[in-house]
Amino acid sequence: MMGRLSLAAAAGVLGLAAVERVDGHGAMLLPPPRNAIDSTIPGNNWGNGTNATGKLEILHVYCSNGTAPDACHPGQSAFWFSQGCTPGCDACDHNGTRMPNWDHCADTRKTPFVPTLASEYRSANRNATPGSVEDIWKYQPWRSPGLAPVDDPCGMAGGSPIPVFNGGEYTTTKYAKQGDLGSKVLPVRPTGITWKRGGIANVSWYIAFNHGGGYSYRLCPRSSALTEECFQQNQLQFASESHTVLFSTGAVTIPNTVVKHGGGVGWMLSPIPMPNFVGSQCDRGDGRPCGGCGFNLTHSCGSYPGGNTEKDFPNPFGVDNKGKNTAIVDQVHVPEVPPGDYVVGFRWDCETSSQVWVSCADIAIE
Repeated sequence: MMGRLSLAAAAGVLGLAAVERVDGHGAMLLPPPRNAIDSTIPGNNWGNGTNATGKLEILHVYCSNGTAPDACHPGQSAFWFSQGCTPGCDACDHNGTRMPNWDHCADTRKTPFVPTLASEYRSANRNATPGSVEDIWKYQPWRSPGLAPVDDPCGMAGGSPIPVFNGGEYTTTKYAKQGDLGSKVLPVRPTGITWKRGGIANVSWYIAFNHGGGYSYRLCPRSSALTEECFQQNQLQFASESHTVLFSTGAVTIPNTVVKHGGGVGWMLSPIPMPNFVGSQCDRGDGRPCGGCGFNLTHSCGSYPGGNTEKDFPNPFGVDNKGKNTAIVDQVHVPEVPPGDYVVGFRWDCETSSQVWVSCADIAIE
């Protein structure tokens, strides 16, 4: 097995040049999350591309809410995440280097980890035989929804304690700095949103850069410790059979896919296929992208194994909207819980990276 790149080594190698590259980033939009608090600082609008995050990688994170290019104000919400996260591991190692067939805690397992997601819910590399060497993403979070560890259920600023490659950077503001934990530092952010017990509520999130996978919404009483365990005990059930997907040019309604058997029951498959219908580029040992993927840690570059086609996971939006930034609106059932203040948690488990994106928002339920 190839030795792991240390965080410091990865950062040092990549500090040779500033680059701008697509990476997986996304966050909850509705309810407006604590993670977007930077948008309240005058002159700080990451949503329209005015602000950029990072020096190793300069990322302009755009979002759309279906009305106007400057009407979405996410702050740095798309930079609260965990990376280097393999399902079944005790913790994330913060190394987001993309390598095929990489189990981040293989050295400490007593038995090999077996992914739990049924094959029909995969978002990339669908033609690969499950568990085979061609099934290069089998150890990524979405392949076992909810089983990958996270640093914090409201995210870590920059996804790593120090700036690293693959979008692992955070621009310091008065609210947070690199490596801060969302549940510890982000203030309660009143949204004025009240859900009705037994009713249906609208929720939404946006994809700035895509890494496939799927997502869920959860709930935790604000008076409780905001832990991953609390949120997982209160997973919200989706209430419709369709998504409304918002582009800057308008809305498109398409059928949704909720996981109904195997691992991750109740989670939602992201409706956005990967642009190349296989997955992200893998990285070389120095952390830079290959332009393809190989089979293992010592041969990470090469032609994509497996793969899938438009027929396997069709692009539902047409050529004009393929690969564009989107906001995805869903409906969820509001559970019959005691009235009070709650925190809505959003979790996106990626399939073609070892990343988990999370957001936390304040609401009331009556």
